[in-house]
Amino acid sequence: MIRWRFGTGGLGLRLTVIMGAVLTPLAVLSYAQTLATERAAENRLRAAILGETLMAAAPQVDLLMQARGTAMALAASLPQLSDDPAACSTYLRQVAEEAEQDYSFLGFVPVDGHISCASTGAPYDVRNSGWLSDLRENPRPKLTVNREGPLSGTSILNLSLPVTDAAGQLIGFSSVSMPQSEFQDRGLGQAGSVGQPLAIVTFDRSGTVLTATNGLDDAARTIPAHHALKDLAGERGESFLDTAPDGHERAFAVVPLWEGELYLLASWPADVLDEAGLLSGWPPFAFPALMWAASLAVAWIAAHSQVLHQIRALRSSITAFAEGERRLPPLRLRGAATELRDVAEAYERMTRAVVQDEADLENVIHQKEVLLREVHHRVKNNLQLIASILNMQLRRAKTDEARAAMRNVQERVLSLATIHRELYLTSGQTDIRADELLPRIAAHILKIGATPERRFDLDLRVDEIRLVPDQAVAVALFLAEGLDNALKHAWRGPRGIASVGVSFTRTAEGLAALRVTNTLAPPSDGTVTDLGPMLPIEDGFGEKLLAAFASQLDGSFTRGPEAGLYVLRLSFTPAALEAGEERHRRAET
Repeated sequence: MIRWRFGTGGLGLRLTVIMGAVLTPLAVLSYAQTLATERAAENRLRAAILGETLMAAAPQVDLLMQARGTAMALAASLPQLSDDPAACSTYLRQVAEEAEQDYSFLGFVPVDGHISCASTGAPYDVRNSGWLSDLRENPRPKLTVNREGPLSGTSILNLSLPVTDAAGQLIGFSSVSMPQSEFQDRGLGQAGSVGQPLAIVTFDRSGTVLTATNGLDDAARTIPAHHALKDLAGERGESFLDTAPDGHERAFAVVPLWEGELYLLASWPADVLDEAGLLSGWPPFAFPALMWAASLAVAWIAAHSQVLHQIRALRSSITAFAEGERRLPPLRLRGAATELRDVAEAYERMTRAVVQDEADLENVIHQKEVLLREVHHRVKNNLQLIASILNMQLRRAKTDEARAAMRNVQERVLSLATIHRELYLTSGQTDIRADELLPRIAAHILKIGATPERRFDLDLRVDEIRLVPDQAVAVALFLAEGLDNALKHAWRGPRGIASVGVSFTRTAEGLAALRVTNTLAPPSDGTVTDLGPMLPIEDGFGEKLLAAFASQLDGSFTRGPEAGLYVLRLSFTPAALEAGEERHRRAET
């Protein structure tokens, strides 16, 4: 199962970025190729639409070309017939009859505007016609639409050409009029590959609609709403999309029939140009972008299945092993590359070796701990044996001084035995927790010294401070000596209970501070009395022991009465475990 993980430094992201950069030039080339292909397809389709437009307008185009040919033929023959109006009219009538009602009027219009040569045989006067005035000022081929032809009386399309005599002088114009109904009756040509257009409109260079297959009255519904016909005049051929006046999307094609004079506009359903991408909702870069993304996804999945999945499994195993987990399932890297399998096998060999070394080390440590505990136990037994021997000698002592001296030695030996007993009962061997050791020693010493007439109330406050064995032994001996003094000199009050306090805390300066207190008898009358019998002798054997223990700790101690209490203080700097081990190495060498 693929787990999607994101991070700026992840291998998956880096591979994705690198592969994306590698595939980007291919995506750019694909984009360029797509654009070129789309343009080529668009050009082919536009050319096909123009051709289809000409095919659909073939009937109208044939009629216009026929009328142009007739006008040119008349322009060539009329100079010989212009002097004989009757013969000229007969000739024109024959031409109109042969055209089978394709023309509503054929005639020769002299420059003076008096028409006497016409297919209808009737004379006409067009001297005041703006159409004739325009032709006289600028003789040229001209197409004109007239909804009410003055000569034929119907909606016509008139084609006029200049007529010159043998000397090249303008003598008039040949006029060919075609009824609008004839364009509509001819309809559309045979449908091509894209079907038939909705309508075909012809217009001149001024943008005037000349003919329409759906009738001039409905021609305005089939022209583009945002392209003026006048602006389309002069184009050699163009197809485009636009909105018709009815709001529907249409495809339009413009084809020149008579360069500079007559143009053809066909209206098609909009989907005929959709294949070229003009109506597609997808931009040209969509396909290359999808191909780039798909290639990137395939490459990433391949990298995940071949590399990332195995690396993550290996990382999870390494992390669990580093966090202390030793029961790890075997790595399953089936199908992984040979290099990754080699790494996994080397890792498994390393973990097996580390686990075996740790097991051997634990066995050695356990053996040493058992041996150390046995040493402490035997030392404690030997000290208790010495205390028993001293007790036997104490019974035989004859003087009080000898018994006091032997009892003093016996108490110190018992204190040493208690210390060794508690040392091998603590949880650590390389470092010793003061909150486990000191409360047991204090409680045990006060228990030994308590009698029905002499009871003690112990107030303990010991922080969790770890000490090296050297310092732990010195602190324990200092505490035992201090409690021994408290047993001897503490005031028990009227109830026979003496208050003894022991605290071992860490100061703000990082020092370890031991404080042993016991109560002093208050003055009976509120004045200071001689407390000598209740205070330890400062220059005795106990004083020397306290100084020796403080010296071993590189610390300092003070003692004396404070506010009704006798206070013994010791302060020193706890040594790190490495420092204790270094001292042992120096001592051994």
